[in-house]
Formats: sequence, structure tokens, C-alpha cells
Amino acid sequence: MLEERIGPLFEAVRDRYHYIFPSVDKVALNGRVLAYIVSELQSYSLLRTKTDVKGAAYEELVGANLRGDRGEYFTPRNVCDMAVSMVLALYPPRRHTSLRILDPCCGTGGFLVSVINHLRELFAKQELAKGGSENEIAERVSARIRDVATHSLFGLDINPFLVQTCQMNLVMHGDGSANVFQADSLYSPGEWDDHDAASRVGYGKFDVVITNPPFGGKAVVDDPHLLDQYELARYGSREPRSLLPSEQMFVEGAWKYLKPGGRLVIVLPDSILNNPGLGFVRQWLFGRARILASVDLPKETFAESGGVPNPSVLIVERLTREEARLAKAGALDPYDIFMAIPKTAGRDKRGNPVYYKTPEGQEVLDSDMEPILDDDLPLVAEAFANQLGAVT
Repeated sequence: MLEERIGPLFEAVRDRYHYIFPSVDKVALNGRVLAYIVSELQSYSLLRTKTDVKGAAYEELVGANLRGDRGEYFTPRNVCDMAVSMVLALYPPRRHTSLRILDPCCGTGGFLVSVINHLRELFAKQELAKGGSENEIAERVSARIRDVATHSLFGLDINPFLVQTCQMNLVMHGDGSANVFQADSLYSPGEWDDHDAASRVGYGKFDVVITNPPFGGKAVVDDPHLLDQYELARYGSREPRSLLPSEQMFVEGAWKYLKPGGRLVIVLPDSILNNPGLGFVRQWLFGRARILASVDLPKETFAESGGVPNPSVLIVERLTREEARLAKAGALDPYDIFMAIPKTAGRDKRGNPVYYKTPEGQEVLDSDMEPILDDDLPLVAEAFANQLGAVT
């Protein structure tokens, strides 16, 4: 019986990843459905499938379970890749394997997967130079990915379904899945139910925090106890604010997890960066962080997932205590800020892909004879790296 063969296989996976699958989980499909699924999948190897293909398939499977009314949206992979490339360009390659990286609103794990893919490319070049067969090189790369991800990549999310989803996504891309925890990252770690998460993820512990917080819909905070823990609830106001949109809270909340000198990459609605009524958020940030980059994304960027229509990516560096003292006194040395306004992100207003075309209207093909997306975001990351020069 097929069920008798599949059952023990799932039990072995459940035992290996006990933190993902509860002990009561089992394959509950009837024999006919199970046979059909096995027949459709048996000719494919997930282990040998390219990671970008797995990522696309995974997004298609879980996307219907995201809820826009709670501010849950896929961060497009080109945004994840651009953000990761930009923040890692601030460090020499030799540091990339030791950076502690956190996504406090990890969702399905897009940013963490982009970090893994970046490391995979770096390790592949290094291991290729050492020589060996294709399988030997692949095994060495996989072992290094697993080691770095286990020690350096962390994720938090309030939604238990998304935690499980992120964990499985990381399993398929190399691991680090044991470092993803269910917790409300706006609350202090001491208030979390998961004491393991509180001991491993805390304020001031991370070199890089990279995230796309929930915003819009019902994503507001009105808990007086939580608001009382945030300076932004009082900053620039005579009376404490009775509620704040979650994206405003996350500017301070994500900043708390950084070490002094650590870098924050956060997706925000444009309003935080230019709305006169939200100047208090910007003033609070100027006194505590150095603004490194601001990228005004095309309106169509989140069209496919239905997310924020006016998104930006902000990169900042947490000031040291002495730098913060100088900033508040208006005595911090002037510095340059990288700014970009890419025109295209590979999608139209309906979320359909848009490709490069010749003046005659023909699609431009790559070396694999596939059409090339009309996407400026990789060029933004390249321009940012070029402005920095070689970081050694």
C-alpha cells in the first residue's frame, strides 16, 4: 500500500524537524489522491532543482494563505535580492559568513532566502577554486550554507502558519529553519512565551536587521502597555499617542535589535519619508541612526501581491552612544545619502511581467532564449555597490 510507504517517510521527516511538525501531524490524504500526487512528483528532484524555481513554486503554493487585512504580503523576490545585495555591499565578503542577521517580520522567509542565495554564490566561487567534482563542490557548498545559516540567520513572526511556512522554505534552501520562532517582535523578548527564542534573539544582538513589516488595513497598535515601551508613542507630542500604525512602531522596534553600528533595511510606505505629519518619525530616526540609502520603488512593485502601492526601501545605520549624543546636538559630521528612483520593477499595474523590448517591439532574450524582465532593481543594487567602492 502506498500509504504504508509514505507514512514512515513522513514520520522520519517529522522526527527530524520536530520543531516544524507537531507529533500529531500525519498524512491524511486518501490513497487515490496520494497516488496521484506521487505520480505527478516522482519524476522531479527537489534536491537538484534550482533554488529560484523552488522559491517560485513555494510562493505559488502558500500565497493564497496570506491575508492583506493583516498587512501580510509577499515581498517580491527582486526587492529581497536588491535589499540583501545593498546591505551586504556595506561589508567585505570575508564578513558575510559571520554577520548575525534577523528578520523580525519574516513571513515566508524571502529576505532570509535571499541571504542564503547570496552566500551560495559566494561559496560556489570559493569552492570551485579549490577543485573537485561537481558533486563534491555542491556538497561542500551545502555544508557551509547549513553551518552559517544555523549560527547566523534568525526570523520571528507573530503568525504560527507563517513561521511554519518560513521554516519549510529555509529547509528547502539550505536550512537555518531551527532559528525561526513565533513571537510578536514589537514586544520585548522578556515577554515572549518562547524562552528559547528570548535567549537567542534579543535587543542589540544583530549586525543586520532586514524586514518588511505589516502595514495598512488593521495593522495598528493600540495596546497602552506596548505603546508605553516606545519613544515614538510620545516623541514630538505633548500627550502620549493612543495608537500608532505598526510600520511606524517597527521603525523603532527593528532598530532595537541592532548592535551599535548595525544596519537596518526596512520596507516602508512613502508617507513615513515625506508626509509632513509624520516628521516626528523622521526626527526620531535622525537622532539615532545615519541614513545610508533611500530607494523609492515603482508603484507597481507590489502589484502582484496586492501590497503597499507607494513603497520605499530605507537603509540606516544605528549610531553609537557618542554619535547619538552628537546627532542630538546637531554636531554629527555631514555624510552622503544614496538615493534612487527606479522606473521599473518587472511588473505592470496588474502584476503581470513586463519584458525588455527592441524598438521594433520584439522581446529581448537572454542566453537561455528566455525573455528578460524590465527590472531596474538589480541596477540600483549595482549602483549602490559602485558608489561604495571596494569594501575590504
